Amino acid sequence: MAWIMVSLAISLLFTMWLGLWGLIPAIAIFIGISYYMRRRMMARMGMGGGGGGFGGMLGAGGGINYICIACGHRFKGGACPRCGSKMRRADF
Repeated sequence: MAWIMVSLAISLLFTMWLGLWGLIPAIAIFIGISYYMRRRMMARMGMGGGGGGFGGMLGAGGGINYICIACGHRFKGGACPRCGSKMRRADF
């Protein structure tokens, strides 16, 4: 909540000083603070902040495994290699 208030205060100051043109830096500051806070929280949760926009979330666990509903086999493809069924559920 504090970061939203700080961002709002900075936005209001820019808007008062620069008029309507102050919205551009105000929006940039709001996005920058949001991005910084998200990276900080992702690093705290252990998802890493290294990659690009979603670098810590996408591909962090080695992909999605599926479990076949028919036979219970765990696999990574579209159809079950054991029974050929395409009915599956995701296993994260």
